[in-house]
Amino acid sequence: MISHIFSKTKPVNFLLLSFLLAVYILSFEGFIGIGLQDNQGIGAYFMKNLGFFLKALGILVPVLFLIDFILKRNKLVLTHSYTLFFFVVFCGFFSSIFTNTAVLLAHFFVLLGLRRLLSLKTKQRSRKKVFEACLWFLVASYFYDWTLLYFLLLPTVIFIYDKNNPRYWSLILWAILVYAALLWGFVIRSNPESFFKTHYLFNYQPQGFSAKISPLIMVFYGSGALVLLWNYSRKASAKVASLGRKNSLAILTLTGFLGGLLYLFSPFDDYSALLFGFFPMAFLWSNTTELLPKIWQKELLLWGFLSAPLWGLIAYLVQN
Repeated sequence: MISHIFSKTKPVNFLLLSFLLAVYILSFEGFIGIGLQDNQGIGAYFMKNLGFFLKALGILVPVLFLIDFILKRNKLVLTHSYTLFFFVVFCGFFSSIFTNTAVLLAHFFVLLGLRRLLSLKTKQRSRKKVFEACLWFLVASYFYDWTLLYFLLLPTVIFIYDKNNPRYWSLILWAILVYAALLWGFVIRSNPESFFKTHYLFNYQPQGFSAKISPLIMVFYGSGALVLLWNYSRKASAKVASLGRKNSLAILTLTGFLGGLLYLFSPFDDYSALLFGFFPMAFLWSNTTELLPKIWQKELLLWGFLSAPLWGLIAYLVQN
């Protein structure tokens, strides 16, 4: 049943996924957070945190539409919306992402930049796309400085799609200059000392790397690595990669790796920075679901993922 619902991209799917996101947000704030608020009533607590709810939902719902646009415009999937499903479920797995507005905004702008890079395969207005991608990554870095690591995507993408065009490197420099001029004119000029006390500090705690690699993270990325190997083996055995997704899969694989680095380097004590790995990981799992030959296999996988955040919430409530 659930595999049939998400086998097509329909408006009702966005409504269902938006509702599921709302449930995850309310579960995180309404149930997990209730013990931290001096035993306030549920109704009073929800009203007090209405801004929190609307902020998280108001950023993540447009992200769903943006991901769907990236997938369909670049022909990364056929007609299904499994990627959106897995993305939302991952939000339920790591619900601390809802609390970090800076990461939510940075992630949105990173997706805008990634959209321009993936569209380079058409070879139309390629220089404009590279410039805009750089600019979006720079805007993302205003909210979370470590997103500048996504500039490492540029050499890979340029090598894949148009390695003989040296003009792209000058465009990167122009994007940096334009961003610096805008930042100085609208933000820094009034109070530069205050700005650099809160931005581009690149804080990280090397001694905390081991603490960040929890069993849950090992399962998240370990299962993703296995799925990646399976996807590559299936595409290697195929005579022609369907819809030309081989290069896009390589780019998204690197994107997922960079998302893991952003999580390791993040100064946050929670899982919020893991958000940057959700889209590439969701794409890998959606490819796997699409390749499963039996309906019951798809149902088992999707229902298993959907129920996992619920069991996690129950376990938390039992322990507390």
